[in-house]
Amino acid sequence: MAEIIINNKPYSFSEGESILDVANRNGIKIPTLCWLKDITPTGACRLCLVEVEGLDRLQAACVTYAMDGMKIDTENERVWKNRKQMLDFILIKHPLDCPVCDKAGECELQNTAYDFGMMGEIVSSDKPKDPIVKWNKIVYNQNLCVLCEKCIKTCHEMTGCSALKMEDRGFFNHVTPSRGDTLKCDFCGSCIDRCPVGALLDSQFHHSARVWDLENTVTSSVFSPCGEQVEYGTLEGRIMRAINVGSGQISSSDRFAYKYLDHESRALNPVVNGSDTNWDEVTALLKGKIAGLKGSEVALIASSSLTNEAYAAYKKLMTSVGSTNFVAETDLYYGDFYRKYAAKFGTMENIGTLDDVASSDMVFVIGADFRRDCVGVKHKVMNAVVKNGAKLYTVGVRKYEYDSFVAKSFMAEYGDFATALEKVKQDAPAPKPSSNPKVIEVENDPNVYIPAHLAKAEKVTVVIGSEYMMSGTPAEAVLAFCDFIGQDKLKSVIVLNDQVNYMGAIVGGFMGGYTTKQLKGDLDSGKIKLLINAGFNGVKNCPAAQELEASFSKAGTYIAVDLFKKDAPVVLGVKDSLETVGTFTTLDGRLVGVNRIVAAKGSQKTHVQTAAWLGEIIGAEVCSCAYDTFRCDVAPIFGAQDMEMGEVDGHIAKVKTNKWDKTEYTYAKPAEKECVIPVNPRYHTDIRTAKSYLPATENHREYHFPVAAEKLTSAECSDIAKGVLYVTKEF
Repeated sequence: MAEIIINNKPYSFSEGESILDVANRNGIKIPTLCWLKDITPTGACRLCLVEVEGLDRLQAACVTYAMDGMKIDTENERVWKNRKQMLDFILIKHPLDCPVCDKAGECELQNTAYDFGMMGEIVSSDKPKDPIVKWNKIVYNQNLCVLCEKCIKTCHEMTGCSALKMEDRGFFNHVTPSRGDTLKCDFCGSCIDRCPVGALLDSQFHHSARVWDLENTVTSSVFSPCGEQVEYGTLEGRIMRAINVGSGQISSSDRFAYKYLDHESRALNPVVNGSDTNWDEVTALLKGKIAGLKGSEVALIASSSLTNEAYAAYKKLMTSVGSTNFVAETDLYYGDFYRKYAAKFGTMENIGTLDDVASSDMVFVIGADFRRDCVGVKHKVMNAVVKNGAKLYTVGVRKYEYDSFVAKSFMAEYGDFATALEKVKQDAPAPKPSSNPKVIEVENDPNVYIPAHLAKAEKVTVVIGSEYMMSGTPAEAVLAFCDFIGQDKLKSVIVLNDQVNYMGAIVGGFMGGYTTKQLKGDLDSGKIKLLINAGFNGVKNCPAAQELEASFSKAGTYIAVDLFKKDAPVVLGVKDSLETVGTFTTLDGRLVGVNRIVAAKGSQKTHVQTAAWLGEIIGAEVCSCAYDTFRCDVAPIFGAQDMEMGEVDGHIAKVKTNKWDKTEYTYAKPAEKECVIPVNPRYHTDIRTAKSYLPATENHREYHFPVAAEKLTSAECSDIAKGVLYVTKEF
């Protein structure tokens, strides 16, 4: 096995590893400011200089690749002296204003200077005094920038936004938006977390607290079904900031949308006919109305953002009274698609994992605007493209911000994905006959056309987004496209959903039985005497949602268990996922933990406690403890009967079993007519994010983004396909 010698000790390495890679893997400390394992190295800071035997100049360890027999010294006086000179050079421009810098206490430059014993600048100089600029939710202080390029490469290689660039040269070099005078990106804030100094900061946290005063708690995202880990910093019971954990990536909602907890419309207590009351009074009110009901007279609709324990508790409540009339909101929007998907694959669960997406060598994204659908999946797609050299193809009703990474894009004019998918299949002439079956010969450049790549591909991913499902295109068109790729090559099929625990609803039994169509019919006929709405809030400009909600009032008794006050006779204020404990199921079937970040400010119960409380009134026995509910009802689904909730670490996954039936489908081009595609507003996924926007107060601090209503057509936006009206949802 090939080896290099570092500080007189041999270490094995793999082809393509740098000296720094080998050193890091073996616990040998080499200082860096510009290096990240998730991006290609730049060699910008020069703090990782090492001495390589046989070479006159010191080499940057991050961009010098290991060779068999190479001898390296990382610790001698020459190395130390040159690294210190590089640090001196950085500090010539960097202001020494640590006492007022938000990054103080977790600044890589500050820590590195301390390691070198530098308590002040060696070379006195005039520091830059450029204005601090605000790019919407991100503050850029050019005076603190050390030109490491981490932010630029992170934005390009990890998020696909390419929203930053370097401008000017030498002493005047600085980072700037690549398009216009402000950022046009996902606002995931990955650039903030990767900045080694205080040059890029979160505007909501800027100058609001010192980092060492924060109490930090890690939890799973309460917005994303990808299971990203988020670290919330709190002070005196208030969330002050959110950052990613380790090398992970989070969404703009994770980072900026926590203020919905403080919205004026929060239901802090039970509310009856618009007036606050207490639990004793609402108990007395409901006992006479709902006790003794038959199971067929009780129905429940659940939000797709509840914890697994909440689903289990509500299911126990319903089955205890003999009712099977329970359904998740995902059925309303995607139920028809999922039923056809399940007929093909034998499951409503996604095929493969997020890691399978990242390691694919060919990816088809069909009808998915990641910025509005599920940005966490885009990060995995970018991993596949940047790290694995995957070929990326998009089929959609618009061009996306990551288009520079796309090998070829197919526009679904008039929302006709079926025709666009036919064009994908016929992207090149069939291969010419060859005497050698292992040789692929095509009439055109094989680097351009899909069939040649598909013939060579070993691991293919198909991502299906909400644009497709809202377009009216038959589900069979994309399911037949899966047959075109072939079962031997197609390793992952990811159906996107922006709701954090829609997969928990699927594995928890809230999909595939009772439907929202049946619920509406039962309500309209007067069959339902008690309707429990556990967190469902319909999209205002979605006819199906509005028609369903209009029928809620036809129930004998209508109870809404919700975060916010709403138009229902009885509203039971409930705790949010940031105010309780539990678990979610990621879109690829992993179990992740939810930890309490802050205490609720009213008398709200959790969903689990509410289900138990309703059970007492109705006459059903339901456990009120989330920990016991996890152990008895959730863990067994994942084959982890002996696991405690506190042991959940994101690695336990539900064992998946699926089949593969050929989809019978005959393509027929539909008539051309305008197609209305409802999509999430940018940076918003549901009513919580909509209520996260709070205007500037006396401290001049705005929280999250206002909901921007859009109606885009090809006449107004060249990125939109012909015959498509792109309309944002109203929460």
